[in-house]
Amino acid sequence: MRIAVGLLSGILALCPLIAAPAQAQDFPSKLIHIIVPFTPGGSNDVLARELAAGFQSRWKESAIVENRPGGGGIIAYTFVAKAPPDGYTLMVVPASFTMLPHLTRNPGFNPMTDYAPINLIIDVPFVMVVPPTVPAKTVREFIALAKASPGQMTYGSVGVGTPQHLGAELFKMHAGVDLIHVPYRGATAAIPDLLAGRMHMFIGAINSLLPLIKEGKLTALASTGSKRVASLPDVPTMAETFAGFEIGSGVGLVAPAGTPAKIVETLHRATAEILATPSFHQRMAAIGVDVLGITPAAYAKVIADDYDKWGKVVAAAGLKPE
Repeated sequence: MRIAVGLLSGILALCPLIAAPAQAQDFPSKLIHIIVPFTPGGSNDVLARELAAGFQSRWKESAIVENRPGGGGIIAYTFVAKAPPDGYTLMVVPASFTMLPHLTRNPGFNPMTDYAPINLIIDVPFVMVVPPTVPAKTVREFIALAKASPGQMTYGSVGVGTPQHLGAELFKMHAGVDLIHVPYRGATAAIPDLLAGRMHMFIGAINSLLPLIKEGKLTALASTGSKRVASLPDVPTMAETFAGFEIGSGVGLVAPAGTPAKIVETLHRATAEILATPSFHQRMAAIGVDVLGITPAAYAKVIADDYDKWGKVVAAAGLKPE
């Protein structure tokens, strides 16, 4: 009897080891959920929908997008961190993924340990804009206005610990100006106040701002990448005013930590195939973003480097966790 019980216990102990490869081999066999940390319409949302369509065209199983905005992304980040590590709950993550933990007392997630990186897919150029009610055509002119009205001018963001927030704080440090932070739930919520002049400055993703810049409803003062934006060749980079100033905003795809390596490999291969299609490049070019694509290991290093970089910015700016 003892032998039988021992044998049964051994078999049961091996079951998870047997099941994991089988699950990976059969992946995907049900609906895939792609979580977006912000409201519909932004670059994260557009990317997620392109990936969902690409997955669905390659596999018989459907993929859907779920928008879970709030807390600058923290609602989505914590949800996915606790999701089953089976490859059926994925998330597109912007740079705020590595920023928010430095500004939140109890973020509920760790970008270094709670996720399995799959692919860094796009880079979203950011642009500093002001409404026509702000009489500035250059960064230097805006700085002069801000210094003439300390503590009276505002800048918007899509939440604490987002690129819009820390990008503006980095600008404040370089420019030596005092601006008031006004967080919103997303770019679609912030832009109406910007257009109406109730907000004085916004550093945001180009896909949300480019049409308004082209129509003359917003004035672009600078882009924040390492080079000028192709769709705005006459707009200088912020680094042309402040050497070394750069805000990148890569958007990638992750799964919960513990997702089997073969499932991560399957998802990476699928995203790489989607990235290689002309239609994907055309869709991304239409919203002004650059297509990337790297290995899971390389993406893990990007996450680690960004986490370290933004931790130093937060410390230098004297920002305290809320």
